Amino acid sequence: MEVKKESLIVFSDISILDVKALLKINSSPFIVMKNHLEILGILDEGFFLKRLDSDGDNQEITAYLNSSFVVVDDLDKLSEEDMSIYDFVIQHGDNQYSCYPISEVREMLLKKKMKSLISLNESLKKELEVTRKKVKELTQILHSSYDEIFVTDANGNTLFVSEACKKLTGLPPEAFINKNINELVEKGLIVNSVTLKTMKTKAIHSAEQTYPHGLTVFSTAKPIFDEEGNLYRIVSNSRDITELVEMKSKLNRVNLRNQRARHENSRTVSFNNFITNSDKMIKVLELAEKVAPMDSSIFIHGETGVGKGVLARVIHDLSSRKDKNFIQVNCGAIPSALIESELFGYESGAFTGANKHGKKGLVESADGGTLFLDEIGEMPLDIQVKILHLVQDRTFMKVGGTKEKKVNIRIISATNKDLKQMIKNNQFREDLYYRLHVVPMEIPQLRERKEDILLLTDYFLKKFNEKYGQSITIDDHSKLILQLQDYPGNVRELENVIEQIVVTARKPIVTIEDLPSDLTYKDTALVNLTGIIPLKKALEETEKQLLSQALSTYKSTRKMAKALEVSQTTIMRKLGKYQFSYQDD
Repeated sequence: MEVKKESLIVFSDISILDVKALLKINSSPFIVMKNHLEILGILDEGFFLKRLDSDGDNQEITAYLNSSFVVVDDLDKLSEEDMSIYDFVIQHGDNQYSCYPISEVREMLLKKKMKSLISLNESLKKELEVTRKKVKELTQILHSSYDEIFVTDANGNTLFVSEACKKLTGLPPEAFINKNINELVEKGLIVNSVTLKTMKTKAIHSAEQTYPHGLTVFSTAKPIFDEEGNLYRIVSNSRDITELVEMKSKLNRVNLRNQRARHENSRTVSFNNFITNSDKMIKVLELAEKVAPMDSSIFIHGETGVGKGVLARVIHDLSSRKDKNFIQVNCGAIPSALIESELFGYESGAFTGANKHGKKGLVESADGGTLFLDEIGEMPLDIQVKILHLVQDRTFMKVGGTKEKKVNIRIISATNKDLKQMIKNNQFREDLYYRLHVVPMEIPQLRERKEDILLLTDYFLKKFNEKYGQSITIDDHSKLILQLQDYPGNVRELENVIEQIVVTARKPIVTIEDLPSDLTYKDTALVNLTGIIPLKKALEETEKQLLSQALSTYKSTRKMAKALEVSQTTIMRKLGKYQFSYQDD
């Protein structure tokens, strides 16, 4: 604190009379010094007059001085103890002396402190205003983001949600603020939460999420740590990728159509492990690709062996659940006494012989993924009630349990039975049928898509050659025999036939006489046999008659190929072999 003014200094040889005269023209206090180096005390008018009244005026000047003082070079160095002990403060610096009553110093220091506080308060107000503007600006930036920004603390309590959540979830930020992420997941407001995964693992997680109203988003959660390395915040970013998913879906459909149209003479389509030349089958695959991103229940109809399980897997692999479990349950292969515990699991001690730790069922294993109920027509009626509850509420109860568990699953069912007739016979629940039968799909029998037989024959031939280390081929006449079969066991039966051929072949090229003995050829009515002739010759004659009849009926090789369910190239080669004359459009 700077010196207010220089105080009056008098020396110890001054007389009482001179002091009285001095007080009349100057206000106290004065500093009394013996010499320029020694301060004797403070001459204060009140203290001086009081002593004068009590002791008279015949004493040394030191008898009238107040000796309760402290000398400092800076008033700011005074302590509270100093100000409580002394009556005066002498400030000495640069050969100047200033004397202040302690009460005046207190007031001076208080004023200085008040001024400093006022200045600090103004500075803090300005800084707070700047901070408020920055917070407001940052909040506006976050809310203007096209992506949803979701912030929680280390325990999953929601601290901030940007306005984009209205667009993604249909709910305002207030529906999430101050809620815990576990509560939001339980209520179904957040599906496949990446925040929850990051909270548990303290690592970055990303996932696709599909909301009930159809939007698909891609979310990434990132952990933020404090200076000590503890999890502090979790920030997740969610972007609407519905259009991208739809574009991908459209692109897949375009690719599928392009595959069909790429070569008029080679219309093979290989689609997620499903190989076909059949228009009927391609339409089924197009429908599968369209409904796969949605969570609707799908019901697949088809005879045994047509590939219902393969199609179910295709749907799963095209959905947002592709990275989760695909659990296939053959309802007809599980004994009735065990099917409930296999499906839903059981608690410890639920029944005699049960695992003492309990067991997780197939339904719970499918959580987050797809549950495929194959041969659903074999499901016992008492279990159908529990399946209905699972389909309706996505909840189930373990055997011996008392509390329901919730699962997030997509249900696909399949059967080769006539469920409507079973409903009439009280063998299948009608309410369950309609719950499962939201999107029906029918896989045609192999005999209805004979154009796939040769394609599948080549596929299985390659598969089993690789499996058994063989290099077996099948000649054209044998392939014709294979193509003319009805295959009541469908693709599975054809697969078994080709495996048998590869395993039992005695020579590299399989001919008619090497085919399994149970294969038949019934269309011999086309050939007017006059006696026993070699089978190869009979087949050639049959092939020739078929070509002749088809040529007279359809005129063009394109239409002939479609009618005979082979490629146009094959028709042209066969016509050349038998020297038929033809003219294409």
